[in-house]
Amino acid sequence: MEKHQNQVIEEKRSKPLINLTFFIDAKSKFKVSNYTLSKLIKDELGGSIAFTLNPKVDYVITTSPNFFSTKTTFSSNQDLSKIKLINEDYFISQQKLEPTQRIQFIDDFYSIGNKQDSQLVNVCKKANDVVDHDDDDHDDLLKIIINPKHIPSVCYGANELKQPYFPDEYLILKSNLLSSTIIGKQNTNKFFYLELHQAIDNNLKKFYRIFTQFGRTDEIQKSNSQHRYVNNDLKEAMALYSSIYSQKIESDNGYIEVKMNSITKIGSKLKLSQLKQQKENDVNANTHIKLYSEETGEEEIGQQSLFQRSYIETNVSKLMDIIYKEASKCLIKNFSVEVTENGIETQLGALSMTQIEEAKSILNEINNLLNKDASIDNQESLEVLSSKFYQLVPSKISTKKNRDSSKSVINTFESLNQLSELMNMMKDLTNSFNSNQTTSESKNHLDMKYYALNTHIEHLHQASAGYQIFIRNFLTNPHHQKAIDNGEIEILNCYRLDKKLENDNFLDVGNVQYLYHGSKPQNLVGLLSRGILPPDHIKQIGGKRTDFGYLGSGIYFSDDVVSSTYTSPIGEKGSRFIIMSSVSLGKVKEFTKIQSSLQCAPTGHHSCKGLKSTPTNPTDFKNNEYVVFNPNQSKLSFLIEYIEKYKK
Repeated sequence: MEKHQNQVIEEKRSKPLINLTFFIDAKSKFKVSNYTLSKLIKDELGGSIAFTLNPKVDYVITTSPNFFSTKTTFSSNQDLSKIKLINEDYFISQQKLEPTQRIQFIDDFYSIGNKQDSQLVNVCKKANDVVDHDDDDHDDLLKIIINPKHIPSVCYGANELKQPYFPDEYLILKSNLLSSTIIGKQNTNKFFYLELHQAIDNNLKKFYRIFTQFGRTDEIQKSNSQHRYVNNDLKEAMALYSSIYSQKIESDNGYIEVKMNSITKIGSKLKLSQLKQQKENDVNANTHIKLYSEETGEEEIGQQSLFQRSYIETNVSKLMDIIYKEASKCLIKNFSVEVTENGIETQLGALSMTQIEEAKSILNEINNLLNKDASIDNQESLEVLSSKFYQLVPSKISTKKNRDSSKSVINTFESLNQLSELMNMMKDLTNSFNSNQTTSESKNHLDMKYYALNTHIEHLHQASAGYQIFIRNFLTNPHHQKAIDNGEIEILNCYRLDKKLENDNFLDVGNVQYLYHGSKPQNLVGLLSRGILPPDHIKQIGGKRTDFGYLGSGIYFSDDVVSSTYTSPIGEKGSRFIIMSSVSLGKVKEFTKIQSSLQCAPTGHHSCKGLKSTPTNPTDFKNNEYVVFNPNQSKLSFLIEYIEKYKK
């Protein structure tokens, strides 16, 4: 055992950067080349290199203390607050030491982020005094100058064997993604992507190359990739880069630039291989663990499931797996996107919140058009707006000439409402991914998804006091008691929900009751993330609404789980989920007739109730419906997983 412990200590000393991830600032001027620095970190010190700046990065290697205030290539939506800055001196100093003499704690040395160590800050400021002006010049050189004039260049297929020499290791100084979707006569759905590469050989000679990739958005695997080589001059490289970019965004080509949160499915070989390696490292960190073998006296790599490696309780971890998969399945079905550790990933990359908000505003424009005089032909305008929508949300849509592209035009309230609901789901998911990615020490993606909801979730054992509170209130409804006794429903799991923001803002106007809110399983991520809010209705003027609410645009609750029509079964067991909320009803206004135009409770009242129809008192309501119009009058209390064993 002592031998094993000594081996572990020696490994940590010889490779002190194990489990740490670094991002190298391409604009900093280091004492050694970026390639040498990268090799040193990976091969000798045991660290990992990140190709993109993201919350999984532990340190940025830079000469500028103002790195984050001047950096423009990462999304403002990402929480990068825990990333520290460090200069290259630490790595150079470790290279000179024998493995057994290497310093284990990187934070104690050369950290720019350690404000208490004035000596280190001063070291950085000295370097920065020299670099700042160069950085400004460098930024200016990388700015695109709109000039559609064609600059002749030789194109090589990215996989061609005979190409000008270019070092294998390089930096991507700049990248841009363009998209063109035109639904109608032209019928196109394509992308164009550019990267500017810089490489430095052992003699410090610089090389520049422009990488381009282009093709159909729904057939990325068939896309083409090309290289264009430029003499050893950054200005000349940017002139060619600007020319290519400018020609594509001319109005005749129909391309617009798309600002993705991250671009993970297209790009140069080096970029994709590093992204793949980074993903594999994340998977290994989540599922592999070093185990000590008593038989051999050595360490072995064992594998555990994500649930075993989770910091949260197993049942809660499994709940996260279920609800995020349901949201993902719905998006895959409708948009060919998926929910990953990067967020909502489309064919071209992960959506940014800016894209989602712009896409939602286009849906509002379409809504305004559909509400105009039906005698006016708006087909051409609807095609233009639909094209803009799918440019912002790249999707597999039918645009080939032998396919019916008319199905891709958003020209009905039914399709508009469906897309609006899906965009709200994307917004909820993106918010949850962006809000709390670095809160937990765990890098288990289920843990990250849990913390992103900002809701404390506790699985309740049947013998617990919390479960007794739940079941006692649940059985106060005679219908529930009868259904349980007859075996018509079975409660599988109950979770206590506690959302601090809701507790702090809860408006108690009296008459607090436990009521139920049913929803589709794919909406649970949004409900747990933001609470239950009034629906963002798409209003249709002078006609039937697909989002029709009998008592207006409020938040709806029921007093009966069994009669809920909003839940739907999932999985082999046919599990259903419903939320039990604490609702402050205050003074209730009762209705027997539909009042769909209500925007708030009538004067002198805090909520509304649609009375259930009975043989002696017929009404317009099949079940009791409770409505509050202020979200602060309700807060999440329990999430119930149950199955039904009968037909309604």
